[in-house]
Amino acid sequence: MIRRTGQRRLAAEWWLVALLSSALALLLVHDRTTQGLDALLYDVLLQFDRHDPDPRILIVAIDDHSTRETGAWPWSRQVQAELLGKLGEADPVAVAYDVLLVDPKAGDMALGRAMAGPAPVFVPLLMRAPGTNGAPFDIIPPVPAVREAAAGMGHVNLLPDSDGKVRRTQLIAGDERGRWPHLMVLMQRAADPSADLPEEGQRPLLIPFAGSAGHFPTIGASSVLRGEVPAELLRDRLVLVGATAEGLGDRYATGGGNPGGILPGIEVQAHLLDGLLSDRMIAEASLWSRVLLALVPLWVLLAALRVLQPWALVALIAGLAVLLLAAAAAALLGFRLWLTPVPGLAALAVVYPLWGWRRLAAANSYMIEELERFRAEPDVLAPAGPLPSAPDPVSRQMALLNDAIGQSRNLRRFVTESLRQLPDGVFIADRSGAIVLANAEAEALAEELGLAPDERDLPALYARFQPVPAAEGRLEPEGSDLPPWPAPEEPGRYRARSASGRSFEIRVAPRWSASGELLGWVVRTTDITTLSEALRQREDMLEFLSHDMRSPQTSILALLADIGGQQVDPQIVGRIESHARRTIALAEGFVQLARAESLPYQPEPVNVADMLVDALDQLWPRITAKDLNVELTGEDATLFVAGERSLLTRAVVNLIENAVYHSPPGARLRCSIDVIEEQGDPMVTCTIADEGPGIAPDHLAVLFERFRQAPGKGQGNGVGLGLAQVHTVAARHGGWVRCESRVGAGSTFVLGLPLLSEPEEYPDEGEAPASSR
Repeated sequence: MIRRTGQRRLAAEWWLVALLSSALALLLVHDRTTQGLDALLYDVLLQFDRHDPDPRILIVAIDDHSTRETGAWPWSRQVQAELLGKLGEADPVAVAYDVLLVDPKAGDMALGRAMAGPAPVFVPLLMRAPGTNGAPFDIIPPVPAVREAAAGMGHVNLLPDSDGKVRRTQLIAGDERGRWPHLMVLMQRAADPSADLPEEGQRPLLIPFAGSAGHFPTIGASSVLRGEVPAELLRDRLVLVGATAEGLGDRYATGGGNPGGILPGIEVQAHLLDGLLSDRMIAEASLWSRVLLALVPLWVLLAALRVLQPWALVALIAGLAVLLLAAAAAALLGFRLWLTPVPGLAALAVVYPLWGWRRLAAANSYMIEELERFRAEPDVLAPAGPLPSAPDPVSRQMALLNDAIGQSRNLRRFVTESLRQLPDGVFIADRSGAIVLANAEAEALAEELGLAPDERDLPALYARFQPVPAAEGRLEPEGSDLPPWPAPEEPGRYRARSASGRSFEIRVAPRWSASGELLGWVVRTTDITTLSEALRQREDMLEFLSHDMRSPQTSILALLADIGGQQVDPQIVGRIESHARRTIALAEGFVQLARAESLPYQPEPVNVADMLVDALDQLWPRITAKDLNVELTGEDATLFVAGERSLLTRAVVNLIENAVYHSPPGARLRCSIDVIEEQGDPMVTCTIADEGPGIAPDHLAVLFERFRQAPGKGQGNGVGLGLAQVHTVAARHGGWVRCESRVGAGSTFVLGLPLLSEPEEYPDEGEAPASSR
């Protein structure tokens, strides 16, 4: 009951911890509380994804050298038109002109004509947030001349994270007023017209930054204007034109493969284009995927909390953390999927101390309750006194524990003192056989056996005992001779003698710890010298009854038979013969009863039907002499009981002999075998029914006692030991014997024995044909 209470309390605490930690994991996944740690881990893992840039990408930078040589930015539209014209003449695949051209200026028409050259030119539009009149943003396209001449327009928006770093972008942006692809998506389609446009509503993608500033090949815009750049360098290239000069404002703090670095906007676009061309863009996992990644390892740990030891739990947590990190790295680097493990790691980090706290609280509460209950239980050995005042729960707990320890010490002292006062010798030894505790009787026996103080161990004790002589072994109580040391690791019952001739029954039992480890042995020695002597005297008495008492009576009967026709009063001869036969029957009854009470035997399977037939065969001459009609039912059944065959057969003989004795000549004697249920257990019954005078109710209660006879025909010729022998045999075999009788209606005796095996099928008693013998 106490254990179940503690288990229920721990189970309730476990469910509380499981629900709280699961709720925490879901919260971390849903509201992105760990976004900063997510980004940090993402940046670390992406550094293992460095690769060479796509060789088609070329940056034409409006750098510091170009602004010093050509003039401060912004350049006139004529200069920008000249730059685009120079680029177009070199036949690139496409040009992304990452310059906002939203304000009308002189030279717009010339710039438009330059954009309409042989190479497609893509320009950005401005999405300014917040917009006017409550709109989330305003869409500002380039000036008309540029808008009409450009091969396409796209947005160049980047999405900074909460730490201010740029890691992601939206490939399609806009609202109901219109949707525009990213400028780099247009460049991707120019390089690969078969590439699909992103789907509307697609989640933002992470940019696979593959290096720091200068990762992509770059030439200055002034060099292009001066014609210093060979056309072969620009031919079949994806040219990105943008500002990199200091002070132009187009710079971003980036994460990923360039943690903590500052990149110009045109280089950010180059990394984005490289990711699109190499199909290395990184998608964020769905909500359900992140939930599963957080909850599955958490519940694995929760399940282990109930079965693993603390050191194993620490190893499991470390293993789960490594698996989470490995899964995130494999998803990121192998499948281009960012599946953040941080919520799962945070849940693992929280659940173990949370469980430790709740388990400690539950154990503390349980211990206080049990100590209170232990103190409240009556202690007749040492009644509990008042507890000292406790200002806080910890002090009260210490006081209760101290009180419980005191009671346990008193109990241990009581057990020790009781052990010392036992009438039998008790030795308690460790696993090596060294005696660690012995009571007064054991100490006296050790001195009698001549054990020196430095020899107090079980091997020396065993060596001092002597085996019982074979001729006398049968007179000792059940048990085998004491085996040599070491003792077997199972309980045993042995017999031995000391050098002085004293007989002992020795019981040896191993001591086991709660974990199943052998701690030692308990050896109890009982002096059975008096019992052995009594058994010897009993054997002598049985020998006297069996031989010395029966032999004279047999001689008397022989002499009476030899008298023959001599002149002797027949009445006197009859009386002498009756007394002699009664004396022989009395001796035989004593011997049979003594064998039934004390004969040692090993149980063996005995077929009850064979036993009944054997008993009938032994008494068949007397049955025939009375001309009795025997009806036998169930003699073909195979019903086994465990027992000693001779004792059981003799018991059945006694029952049949009793029925024959009380049956009138020519009467019917019914014998049957059946199977019944007795308190849920199958019992084999052997029923003997006669048609004798019956037994009065007041004699039925004492019928199976010694020297008890029911009144009836021939009373005075029996000795009253036959039914007592039947009762003794039945009891020794775990069975019973019962009698049902009415005066003038005969008697029915039923012997019941436990069934050893399932009976074979045979007809019911009412359907079976009765056989006569």
